[in-house]
Amino acid sequence: MKKAVLFISLILSSTYFSFSQCNDDERKMLVLGDSWAFFSWSNNSYNENFNRFGLSDKKAYSTGTLSVNGTQADNFFTPSRIQELTDALNDNPSIEYIHFSLGGNDILGTYHINNTAAQNNQDYHTLMVDIKAGIDIIHNINPNIKILLSGYDYPNFEETILNFVIPNQHPFYDQWSDMGQPTAAQLNTVLIDVTNLFIDSVAVWNNVEFVSNLGLMQNVYGQNSPLTVAPGGTYAAGSLTVPNGLPNYPSPTACLNFGGTDSFHLNNNAYEHFIKRHFQEYYWEAIRDADATVLANDTTLNGTVTANHATSDSIAIGSDKGILTFNTSWLSPTENIESASIFIKRQGLSGNNLIGEDLTLEVKSNHFGTNLQLEIDDYNAPSDASSTACTYGTVDENESWMRVDIPSNLLQYITPSGFTQFRLSYGNANANNYFNFYNTSNTNQQAILDINYGGSVGIDDQALINQTILYPNPFNDIISINTAKDIETLKLYDINGKLALTISNIQNKQYSIDTKAISTGVYALHILYRDQTFETHKIIK
Repeated sequence: MKKAVLFISLILSSTYFSFSQCNDDERKMLVLGDSWAFFSWSNNSYNENFNRFGLSDKKAYSTGTLSVNGTQADNFFTPSRIQELTDALNDNPSIEYIHFSLGGNDILGTYHINNTAAQNNQDYHTLMVDIKAGIDIIHNINPNIKILLSGYDYPNFEETILNFVIPNQHPFYDQWSDMGQPTAAQLNTVLIDVTNLFIDSVAVWNNVEFVSNLGLMQNVYGQNSPLTVAPGGTYAAGSLTVPNGLPNYPSPTACLNFGGTDSFHLNNNAYEHFIKRHFQEYYWEAIRDADATVLANDTTLNGTVTANHATSDSIAIGSDKGILTFNTSWLSPTENIESASIFIKRQGLSGNNLIGEDLTLEVKSNHFGTNLQLEIDDYNAPSDASSTACTYGTVDENESWMRVDIPSNLLQYITPSGFTQFRLSYGNANANNYFNFYNTSNTNQQAILDINYGGSVGIDDQALINQTILYPNPFNDIISINTAKDIETLKLYDINGKLALTISNIQNKQYSIDTKAISTGVYALHILYRDQTFETHKIIK
């Protein structure tokens, strides 16, 4: 009966739909595997993180037979489960990702403290063969599915069992004894070995990724009271490096299931953190899948304006108006923008959550007011276009993201020849009701403009691009250009839209750029020709 209530509550919680969200929900991810898949799915950790990252129109899907306690890689893919998986993917063509958790039970079932290195290596090899066989089964159903191997975090057998009222009555006592009662350091070494094999394997497997979360629970929760087993002592939350943490410590009991007595599984809050890091490291960027991304990285050009003042302390959006400025000059001038979205990260909230209210979004090619700088005139300056925008994400906590889909009638004003400014406000909000969004130099908190293209502007422009040769690309320090027309100016922009290099008055069809002075990374190369036509290329140093 409890399980039925649990899944009914999940169905209800996954149907959250804000008034300003325009898209219907679509299933984007399937959760598959063992108990870590089961508990994280049952706790709604995936949909909570879709909401947290401004992707509330995306949902995760699983069942009690696709995410199952106690399963192993060598016996997971039974004929009935393969059929259920096939049906799930065929019935939900919007699913693009499988969150795949498998392998922990295999290792815990074969490891012993007296195993030789050769025995362990053989067990690891067998596990990788079984994992790859499962991946092949998934890709035989749908070769385009992207798989993220979930991995695990450090267990805590020794402390949870020895501190149990009657240690030999602990649910995991027999399993711990069958392994020879290993210490945290011994078990962690095994998990590190398997994690490194996952990392090496996905490097050569197609459409498979891996995120290591080793030490995450240590870093999130800290060891506030002295550890009751070796090596003892404490450490502060937030003080460790992830992945890795402290390999000689177990995960703290504060993150564990059943009031801290479970030796291996996390509690609800901890699984939410666990899945959150998968979003931070992989899902968020992968699901956004933008053709181009621009950060609002010049904090002096973003902020809040009212009829009486302008400030760049933060971006307040309510009856006050938030201003966002993006250097869009490195976007392709030869491709139509098919869709675009803004992502902004919540710093604070005054009054009620405004996510269900209508958000007014205004756009201006180059700048509102008399110049690009933030000023009072930006409050009432005319825009090029205005519309009510669709917004996504529950935005119910600080550090969560809100996505603003830019209406189609505004897209034409996103200019590749300079800056683009947006003005955001909630017309129905009172003076004391507003969001504060970050305006900071921290790249993990800056506003984001995602662009997706939908085809070239003109055949002649595309033909010119096809005649432009850049070599080598990727390059080390020197990249050479061979074009069909005389080059006037070259400009190099980094991925944040910041101008890294300008070379003027070239007057030649061939040129070599020396980039020793700039760092490695992805850049946009703008070529302005003598006849004043121009084009943009992506290059990688």
